[in-house]
Amino acid sequence: MVLGIDIGGTNTEFAVVDSTQGIVHIETIKTKSHNSFLNYIENFTDVVKDLTKKFNISSIGIGAPNFDSGSNTFCPVNFNWSDVSPFNLEQHLVHEVSISSSVVNDANAVALAENRYGIGRNVNSFIIITIGTGLGAGIVINNHLFDGSYGYAGEFGHTKVENIDRTCNCGGVGCLETVVSANGIKRTIAKKLNLNSPEEAPDVRSIFEKAKKGDIVCKETLEYTFQVLGKKLSDLIHILTPEAIVFCGNISKSLDTYIPLIKKECERNLLNNMRGKTNYIVSNLLDQKINLLGPASLAFNKKLDFA
Repeated sequence: MVLGIDIGGTNTEFAVVDSTQGIVHIETIKTKSHNSFLNYIENFTDVVKDLTKKFNISSIGIGAPNFDSGSNTFCPVNFNWSDVSPFNLEQHLVHEVSISSSVVNDANAVALAENRYGIGRNVNSFIIITIGTGLGAGIVINNHLFDGSYGYAGEFGHTKVENIDRTCNCGGVGCLETVVSANGIKRTIAKKLNLNSPEEAPDVRSIFEKAKKGDIVCKETLEYTFQVLGKKLSDLIHILTPEAIVFCGNISKSLDTYIPLIKKECERNLLNNMRGKTNYIVSNLLDQKINLLGPASLAFNKKLDFA
């Protein structure tokens, strides 16, 4: 058995995963309920210690935000603790529990899950687009994760959009994530409704529901969002020529209606001889804890490397 861990902005989830039975146990802690980064790491470590005592864990895999494989550290810039600094979680866990541990960028962890449990069983090269609070991408080429020279490949959300002056959480201006994400959708509709801030906007789920019922402002908001996404996806296809674009993340659960729009806008911006060669699909792992299957896949891979 392995331990797969997903460090999310709201929750940190720990899953004990068996190679044949799948997920056999899950525990959760609230990420931002801690009063400091150090306090979070302490609680995180206590949960890992407890699980490794209860289960025969052979390897640990972790999906973490802002992971730098060059320095082997993660530094969650969106976590508002004053003591956040680059932290080597792999080294820390090996010291604390003496079990092989590995960390990967959270979007790349999702790509690993798709490669092992999902579309990777049928295609060799694909791009995962994760749409949730933010926007990320994971790249698999010939059934191998491509994470670049220091683990950041796939930061699709921080590519730039023309004529967008929105400031991103990263400090940049005009990032795609400021349009295509839960936060981005709320920013768009807040502007259309002349609200004082995105916080006053309806939640994203209700925006999708109202659009389905014919609300003009909600429909225009979502159509604009996914037209922008489609156009930017053409950049990825021109560079990587994947067999498929796979959408995941919470927003992707409501994406079926907009796949044709995304595809139309993307294909319109492709070279003629590249059109019609890419599949656009929603992941079939959305209801199967893909966020945990990814880190578990990393752990299984490392276990094999160690054997």
